[in-house]
Amino acid sequence: MKVICNRGALQEALSIAGVVSSARTPKPVLQCVKLTAEGDRLTVSATDLEVAIRYSDTQVQIETPGETLVPADRLRDIVRESIDDTLSIELAGEQLSIKGGDSHFKIFTQNPAEFPPVPAFDGEADFKVQGKQLKGLISQTLFAAAKEAARYAFNGVLMTVKNKRLILVATDGRRLAMAKGDLAEDAADTSNAIVPAKTMNLVDKLISDPDEAVSIKLTENQIIFHTADATLTSNLIEGQFPPYEDVLPKECDRKMIAGTADLLSAVRRSALLITNDSKGVKLAFDKTGLTLSSRNPEAGEATINFACKFEGADIEIGFNPIFITDALKVVNTDEVTFEMRAANLAGLLKGGNNFSYVIMPVNLQ
Repeated sequence: MKVICNRGALQEALSIAGVVSSARTPKPVLQCVKLTAEGDRLTVSATDLEVAIRYSDTQVQIETPGETLVPADRLRDIVRESIDDTLSIELAGEQLSIKGGDSHFKIFTQNPAEFPPVPAFDGEADFKVQGKQLKGLISQTLFAAAKEAARYAFNGVLMTVKNKRLILVATDGRRLAMAKGDLAEDAADTSNAIVPAKTMNLVDKLISDPDEAVSIKLTENQIIFHTADATLTSNLIEGQFPPYEDVLPKECDRKMIAGTADLLSAVRRSALLITNDSKGVKLAFDKTGLTLSSRNPEAGEATINFACKFEGADIEIGFNPIFITDALKVVNTDEVTFEMRAANLAGLLKGGNNFSYVIMPVNLQ
């Protein structure tokens, strides 16, 4: 195998594949990436047996086809630190030679036949979604997924197709984010699939062309994403996701309407003095608008008077400001609404018709 590579393109391929390859596994082959030079492209493959990726680099010149298995971190570090625009990669026996203008590295390889199979995308997609649309849906939900949870379903993002629209939902038990988007083509409704957070992060990184359609296929226990450059396969999370439609607050009799950026600024300023021990901000709504306040016995107090439209009876309610700002940062509308029913019940933040965010109140006593 001998290949002349564009260093930048190869670095991008290795950085994405490196997220999948496992550095802490007892199986040495899973710490490697498989390089396959064939036709007009170099395919970089990686897997941790739960997630697998095939990434095609077309900015190459294939002089001799072939394949090899090489430690992912070592190859990535060499390519990253190189100062050359192009690199020559050549396999000689059990060593991979990487040459630049003033550098020459030799890495010991392993038998590519020992590498687990990495699936390709075969057949028709169950549905397709525009890259820009999918990236937006991921950003509006992934942040709300649990980082650590005994209930594994909370460690992923629910994906479903309903009424020819793609719906993503994530929750950590204290908040729930739901985003809806149009599909590139009409599609039949699908059953719920819980996609691991790690996978959704990778999908977001894979989408380089916002106008390109991402093909998605679901099987009984796997999901496959396909772009022009990559195919990503992931196991689904087993478990029962909470019935998100039942979680959305209903019959709210209090409603605020405000500018997204202005509200984000007000919440951020109201939280400047709080600590982990006093992480709640009180929101007091009345006919004049909203007053945000917080207290820290060691630092002082903060009060922000915020003009907004408010309908309904006066109410005071406490929230974790980080949970509010997380949502306001991903809203793609200039205006948001915030609906409430009582001080001890969840509030509902909406950005247009496609983004809903449920947030549980905190006790400020």
